[in-house]
Amino acid sequence: MFHKLTQLKSETVIRSFCYHSCFFLLLLGISLNSACEKRGQEIIATVGEQQITKKQLEERIQKYKADFSHAAPQENVTPAELKQFILDQLIDETLIVMEGRKRGLAVKEDNLEQLIRKTMIDLGRKVSYPSRQETLEYYRKHKKNYLVHKRYETTQILVADEHLAWELKEKIEKQQLSMEEAAKKYSLGEEASQGGHLPVMQLHDFLPEIAKIIPQLKPDQISPAIHSPYGYHLMRLDHLLPAGFETFSEVENKVKDELYALKLRNHFSQWLAEARVRYQVTIPAPYLEAVNEK
Repeated sequence: MFHKLTQLKSETVIRSFCYHSCFFLLLLGISLNSACEKRGQEIIATVGEQQITKKQLEERIQKYKADFSHAAPQENVTPAELKQFILDQLIDETLIVMEGRKRGLAVKEDNLEQLIRKTMIDLGRKVSYPSRQETLEYYRKHKKNYLVHKRYETTQILVADEHLAWELKEKIEKQQLSMEEAAKKYSLGEEASQGGHLPVMQLHDFLPEIAKIIPQLKPDQISPAIHSPYGYHLMRLDHLLPAGFETFSEVENKVKDELYALKLRNHFSQWLAEARVRYQVTIPAPYLEAVNEK
């Protein structure tokens, strides 16, 4: 059972990683045209029998600029570096598509986006999901990454009516009703069925209206009715967790996913480097010289 759960977890992380890895490639659009369509065009790279033309590169650069026109300008990226970056993306796409076809991965109507995803998932199967010991060693080595600010354990009651909020606060403080009972009976929040208990949160995780009040509360103190776009909140501070490092038990699953994603990235980087040799990627010297001069 554990093996099956681990395998399922691995599949999920692979798919998530592949989604984010492919997102940039797919956003730019994929165009692997046949050799006859490229006849007479300037060839700037070959991947096996596939050719990448100057026209493809220029179209891809224009699409990149259009798609990311809203982003902050990258002042340190020169036109030559951008060209090389986009060309590398085109080459990587071509390698992945060729590998997928070689592996006989079936897709509908030669859907290249789907083929890239399936190929990366297939390649990722060789990467093992981290063991607990491996994860612990990674956590210890990168512990500074798990330093957090103050965290708050809280309980919430959310109602639509301000008068009801104040009425509940009075009853709870007079011990006529517990916070948990009131949450289960009256709260509109998703956590109502759990007695209003919220997950441990940092201050920036709360609504701005609530974030102003939480630091003023003492343990077990209930806030006044706090108005937000969602209604009226009663907040109780259950525990204040000081700033410090998250314990391994708190972040074990998160660290495992981070380490697994790192292993996948390293695996794909190595595979792409080897694939460039195996599929005989070549870039004409004149083109490289022209790019380097700019």
